[in-house]
Amino acid sequence: MIIWGGAGLVERDDGGCYNLVADRWMPVSTNGAPSARAAHTAVWTGSQMVVWGGGDSVPYGDGARYDRRETVGTR
Repeated sequence: MIIWGGAGLVERDDGGCYNLVADRWMPVSTNGAPSARAAHTAVWTGSQMVVWGGGDSVPYGDGARYDRRETVGTR
């Protein structure tokens, strides 16, 4: 499972990837990542997670992709 962003007291600009075998979370790279956001859409293409939209006090019209083969653990 891969997660990105979200909100608590502030919008988040980080994420994590859960390794089922090791039973632990690994940080995902923020290199080229979208800005902090909540209420965004994320889809899995089979090899990449695409994050789009969401926002903070205004809606965003941008996003980014995450390819775990290229960036996991490089944060």
